[in-house]
Amino acid sequence: MKVLLTGFEPFGGDELNPTKKIVENLEGKSIEGAQIVTKVLPVVFKKADKILTDLLKETKPEIAIHLGLAAGRSSISLERVALNLMDARIPDNENYQPKDEPIRRDGNTAYFSKLPIKEIVEELRKSGIPAIVSNTAGLYVCNEVMFLSLYHSEKFGYPLKTGFIHVPYIPEQVVDKFTYYGQSIPSLPLDIQIKAVEVAINKTIKL
Repeated sequence: MKVLLTGFEPFGGDELNPTKKIVENLEGKSIEGAQIVTKVLPVVFKKADKILTDLLKETKPEIAIHLGLAAGRSSISLERVALNLMDARIPDNENYQPKDEPIRRDGNTAYFSKLPIKEIVEELRKSGIPAIVSNTAGLYVCNEVMFLSLYHSEKFGYPLKTGFIHVPYIPEQVVDKFTYYGQSIPSLPLDIQIKAVEVAINKTIKL
């Protein structure tokens, strides 16, 4: 069995992205006998689209789990739905900022995750890791990647199981970041985030 795991490069003024570190840590590893294939995607709408589409055709993974950073969230977030829409709050890393544009004109309005999201959340909580089901993956490149993977699954039959997980900042990113009320921005240590992704992969394989 082959599991595709993707993360993103830094964006929005941050010097690092925890999903890149997670992907690099799990690169080449095996979980429950499954081969982990990894890729760090650019935070660029058009490039991420082409790279992911080519990668899915090349690897034909049974499972694909995509990771993204959700600044300000405090929990591991299992995304429920991806919308066929790009409406960027900020420009991507090549200064492209789509407004109300469809991702695929021949795609559904939305696709639901094919990961066992509630079972993963339950398992994470049992492991002492804060986790939730989220009903919005945003309308940035994260949502685009989730949508494209699910679109590919529906159109071509693989990945059989695919979905998206948002992770918080890691502590070193929020040393100088504060909310409007002067409180620190939420974060979660990298080792816990890595464990969370391993749990998600393990649970998806078993179910």
